[in-house]
Amino acid sequence: MNEIAVDIHGTPHKVDRLIPDSGDKPSFDFKALAGSTSKKFLVLVSGEGDLFDPLDSSNNIHKKDRERGGAFWRLKMCSQECYQQYTAFLRSKNRTPYLVAQRRFRNDF
Repeated sequence: MNEIAVDIHGTPHKVDRLIPDSGDKPSFDFKALAGSTSKKFLVLVSGEGDLFDPLDSSNNIHKKDRERGGAFWRLKMCSQECYQQYTAFLRSKNRTPYLVAQRRFRNDF
């Protein structure tokens, strides 16, 4: 199944598996900030529900979550509108789509 992973610059890449099975390494060599499968849309989110902002120098994409264990930033499901706004932000680095995507993520589910 072909899935799409979006890198830090907003460039989409076709990959075999967006989320690898436990123990497997991903088939791509970059950290996916967003992705989509046939019916699911995913964005990189913290445990508190904040979208990852690559423009914020205090955000570390490899940060570990000491309270919950594992990675601090994880891919979580969102709506198609949230995904589209977040990828528009990654491509343009304009804050407006980021704020809209953040609001959509918090209010979608």
